Amino acid sequence: MKFGKIGHVGIVVRDIAVAKEQYSRIFGIKDWYELTYDSPLDMTYRGEKRNCNVTLYFGGKGHTVIELIHTEGDSNIYTNFLERHGEGIHHIEYNVKDLDAAIAHVESQGWKVLQSASFGSAGAKIRYAYVGASEDDAVVELIETTLGGGIKKGDMPFETQLAALTGNYKKLK
Repeated sequence: MKFGKIGHVGIVVRDIAVAKEQYSRIFGIKDWYELTYDSPLDMTYRGEKRNCNVTLYFGGKGHTVIELIHTEGDSNIYTNFLERHGEGIHHIEYNVKDLDAAIAHVESQGWKVLQSASFGSAGAKIRYAYVGASEDDAVVELIETTLGGGIKKGDMPFETQLAALTGNYKKLK
């Protein structure tokens, strides 16, 4: 299986507003977008359902952007990362058209699903899985987005700017 370009680099943070300002100054990012949810996050971590609120900000232009991640609620992959490592880069992300096939592929290579979830956003159905050998090794996020009419998104450059037009993301000030 061949994966496309990296879509984003995920960074876990304790205070998302402070992190947004910091990364804006460091990288000159002017435009940030927050992911919108139509339905609650249906998350499974270590085989158990989790009740979490996750706030995601995306910044930058081009194909690869920065994702800032802040979580509240039950323990999950992000809270455990913060406890073990503090704030920092958590994962790289690839968009896939078939999440089940992508998971089967990485499992055939010895990786496992560390956390998974699904939710709705502006009429789209999003499913993701964090995969890797363990949470202490490199973690990769695989995301499948199904748009209205059953269309699978896959890789899309300038995703944050386009998704702001559809309502998946709201532009932050």
